[in-house]
Amino acid sequence: MIVKLLNNILSGNRIQSVQIHLDADQKEYSLVEIQKKNNNLAIIERYTTQSFEELITKISKNKAVILSITGMGVLSKRVKNDIGYQSKIIFNADPNDFYWSEYRQEEEIFVSVARTKIVDTEIELFDKAQISIVDFTIGPFVMTSLSPLMEEKEVHTKNTILHFSKEYSLVNFEKREEQGILEYSIGDETLSNMDILCFANALNNLYPNDAISSEANTMSSRKEEFAFKKAFNILGIFTLSFFLVSLLISYLLLGHYQEAHHKIQVELGQQNVAYSKLVSLEKDKENKEAILKQSGLSDSNFLSFYIAEITKNVPSEINLKMLNIFPTTSKIKAEQRINFSNNLIELEGTASSNAEFTSWIKELKREPWINNLEIIDFQRENRTNSFKIKLILKFDV
Repeated sequence: MIVKLLNNILSGNRIQSVQIHLDADQKEYSLVEIQKKNNNLAIIERYTTQSFEELITKISKNKAVILSITGMGVLSKRVKNDIGYQSKIIFNADPNDFYWSEYRQEEEIFVSVARTKIVDTEIELFDKAQISIVDFTIGPFVMTSLSPLMEEKEVHTKNTILHFSKEYSLVNFEKREEQGILEYSIGDETLSNMDILCFANALNNLYPNDAISSEANTMSSRKEEFAFKKAFNILGIFTLSFFLVSLLISYLLLGHYQEAHHKIQVELGQQNVAYSKLVSLEKDKENKEAILKQSGLSDSNFLSFYIAEITKNVPSEINLKMLNIFPTTSKIKAEQRINFSNNLIELEGTASSNAEFTSWIKELKREPWINNLEIIDFQRENRTNSFKIKLILKFDV
């Protein structure tokens, strides 16, 4: 059951049929490769040669081969369908020393017989070339499988003429003496008498004729071996393909994850840099806040007091351009403490009226929080006067 299932699955849609015609001092090989598509058969390769080495170059080792053996060493007879008919053909010889192919009818049997040594020798040649022979027939009577497809009632092979009835039954046969080439049309194919036996053998292998029998038991082990061998090869190819596909997927996934890992590492590095900068800025902020707290400049009420007191009575004729409360004592430098003049306020501006400017200065001097007022600069520019004033407070902040 398992072997039959394997054969159905693994036999494929092509079959290679080889005829070996044995002559006195030479052999002639005919090859026909047939493709089965749905219920139609098409010849895709045909080749004839007298060289076995040339023949095997045309045969695929991945597909099974069937043989038909004719010519010298093959005896074909028409006998009555009686029990023990074989002994009448081989006389006192051992039937086990022969291979038989038969076409059975109710009253007659057309039989071909050849010594096992002859057939086995030919099969061994294919075995050495690693070509699997899974079936064989002897003689011309496998042609009966093809007769229903032919209009001709007299069909020639390479060395035999077969006569058929209107009901396609084999009536008689005779040896063919002439060497001419005859052609037959079967469906869309044209076959010659040199390769028609190959086609008939392939047809009988695909669609067995119950009336035709051969050494099925002898070849069954070969069919099993070929089926399991092909199954093993297919399984090996599938396993290897699966492994390669898995390896490719793993490689692609590895590349994807490596790229994702690299991207995450870059982002993590950027975040670490940003975090370091943030920590540095936080420390800088804390330092500056500590400096401001120490200096008292962070007290908004404290600073706004001086701003309000200075600007509350500024006449409209005076325009203040700069008000610098507690200026730094030196230029600000990185990583160095900032020192402020905690008792100094600087003013700059313009005055369009000298009288109003003088009056405003007098009012500032009367402020109780001012210790000293110095006019650093006073210049007339066009119709206005520019001035710079320095206020020194009575106490340190």
